[in-house]
Amino acid sequence: MTIAMSKPGISKPGISRPGPDWSRALAALPPNGIGVLQPARGPRGARRLARALLEEAAILGGGQVLSLPGGDLLLGAAPGPGQRAAQTIAWLTGAAPESFPLPDGQAALAARTEAAATAPAPPGWSLAALEAHVAQLPLGEAARLTLFTTGAGGAPVAQRLGPAPLGLDDPELEAMAREALCRRLLAALAHPAERGQLPPLRPGLRLILDMPQRGLQTGLQGGALRAGPPGDPNGPLALLPLTALADGAAFARMAAALRQAGWAVGLLASDAVAPAMLDPPDITWAIPAPAEPPPILPPRLIALGRPAPNWCLAPGILHEGVA
Repeated sequence: MTIAMSKPGISKPGISRPGPDWSRALAALPPNGIGVLQPARGPRGARRLARALLEEAAILGGGQVLSLPGGDLLLGAAPGPGQRAAQTIAWLTGAAPESFPLPDGQAALAARTEAAATAPAPPGWSLAALEAHVAQLPLGEAARLTLFTTGAGGAPVAQRLGPAPLGLDDPELEAMAREALCRRLLAALAHPAERGQLPPLRPGLRLILDMPQRGLQTGLQGGALRAGPPGDPNGPLALLPLTALADGAAFARMAAALRQAGWAVGLLASDAVAPAMLDPPDITWAIPAPAEPPPILPPRLIALGRPAPNWCLAPGILHEGVA
């Protein structure tokens, strides 16, 4: 399958540009056509993929794609390409777009199109605005220090220094912000003048440090970020996003370099079942703690969230629970 990707400033057959006259386009649709609406919600990457598939259907089957505040709308002359695009979008993203075969769906399509055309623009950040915000955010606000204990409580035994979440609705933008903030934290740790702007680390506690997808970047491999002798069970932990596993060979090389520099290696997952589905060797998992334990508990586990459920109080599991 070939997906036609549009480029700014380049006009393509079958692709509508901003300010579409949706009522005229709808009236010109043949009686055996189709309308497919991809609502403006969900991750940015999924929306871009859906848009590309709708544009391809418009080129193959005739018609056009309208950019509306409430979503992207395919008005297709031939129903086949539109139906295939809708099925592919559902398969790839897990959420099916709204489909309106004609003539039976004419009234519903008109009503839904009007609602999408008059909907307020979805809130969100542009990439440029997000990059500027992350770059200008004071280090004291960009970082968050969390303390961990083990067992039923007591004094903290570990501390996690990571980026403060921005709370964005778009998971992809939140992940991009995390990457940029992690790079800022690494750079600050490597420079004494900026290190003092970070939340103060507590002496004697094991360090859990959130790192960007590529781990320690070139130029930051040694010096202040070299942890100590390899294999220290109490040595600091480099916490990487789960997307670091996308390239298995690159992840293996990065993990080996981190361990050689004295770091243990961990993965940060947003789903508690991730350790049961993926099994890279010698990894510490950091997962949100559900009310009930996941089906498979990895040997090294960090449970995120407060208050920690009772199953997290077993010895050896690090959990949030102290201020």
